[in-house]
Amino acid sequence: MPRFPSSHARTRTAQPSSSPILSHSALVQQPRRNPRILSPYGSPTVSMDVTIRAELMAEQAAFLQTIADKREAPAFARRWEDTLRRVAKGAEAGLLSTPTIMLFQSLVRTVEVVTRNLHECETAASEATLRLASEVQDYLQKREDPCRGYKMEGAPLPFVSSRPNSPAPNDLLAPYRRWFLDHFAHPYLTSADK
Repeated sequence: MPRFPSSHARTRTAQPSSSPILSHSALVQQPRRNPRILSPYGSPTVSMDVTIRAELMAEQAAFLQTIADKREAPAFARRWEDTLRRVAKGAEAGLLSTPTIMLFQSLVRTVEVVTRNLHECETAASEATLRLASEVQDYLQKREDPCRGYKMEGAPLPFVSSRPNSPAPNDLLAPYRRWFLDHFAHPYLTSADK
């Protein structure tokens, strides 16, 4: 028995019907929907939750940019306060999902920890700068020559390191660099190099 019909046999292929009564699309009619009414984001709870979540993600990115560029800090602070108000209203009304509230808590903790640490670092740096400036002023006043108005030579400054300079990394690599330059055309070891 042949696997394929003979070339003389008539085969019947399904042709799409042009009549609207018999066509497949006519048999299964899709209900007409208004996308605004039946969309998954149609309910105010989901809509508010999605909006707040997107806003929190945008504020997280804006906060990271603010860390890099402090000129953006005032604009971020205004936006952050507005976001905090909207999140509070949404949470009080019960319109936010648990993952959104957890994201908010995480973001608040991150902002608080990073800003506190940055503030502590800036405070420590300014205190160190003021302390060193006063030490330098005291040192210069003690070492000043009243006749010439210049500081006296001899004693090192209290904050200058007396450790000798370490050799530059280029000095340590000089023999290898020399070998490479000598053997650039023939990079394999010769009998003299072995």
